[in-house]
Amino acid sequence: MPDPELEDRFFEINIDMLCQLDFNGYFKRLNPAWERTLGWTRAELLSRPFIEFVHPDDRERTLRQNASVRSGGQALGFENRYLCKDGSFRWLFWNAAPDSEGRVIYSVARDVTEQKRAEEERERLVLELQAALAEVRTLQEFLPICSYCKRIRDDENYWHSVEAYISEHTDTRFSHGICPDCWTNTVAPEVERVTGNKVDCKLA
Repeated sequence: MPDPELEDRFFEINIDMLCQLDFNGYFKRLNPAWERTLGWTRAELLSRPFIEFVHPDDRERTLRQNASVRSGGQALGFENRYLCKDGSFRWLFWNAAPDSEGRVIYSVARDVTEQKRAEEERERLVLELQAALAEVRTLQEFLPICSYCKRIRDDENYWHSVEAYISEHTDTRFSHGICPDCWTNTVAPEVERVTGNKVDCKLA
């Protein structure tokens, strides 16, 4: 014979969120994990229809899933967001099955909010990587460049400086200086011509 005291103990200490939901839409029994996760007392959760704690954007599909389970189906891996007492929402991952004779749904829910955040961060990083690779591919394409002024022609037949073209197609920004060859062969002679003074051809 099942030991009721052992079953109650299992219900109370379980780290997952266990519940019994009446077919009328109210919780009948909740374990302490609900209080730890959402911040509501069990009395508060029992006093209102369960759907009031569901995120507004998730309510329609949650009610459809609830109706399916009440009709004899199961909820396997169903996810929705529940309201916390501080106004935030937590993602819950559900498995549920009905007891049609007792007109109650037995459910196990697990808080997967951190996993969701990790997935979103991973997706963001993937998108950033894809964007960076697209920039690299753009720069690797064949670019028409003027043999004289070194401007680059874009797809709309406009000509841009190298700096302007790269800045438009990537996040790269430029600083300017003078390379040693240009200093020696161009800048220093011009300075000497204008000033009449000898210029050290070594860059400082």
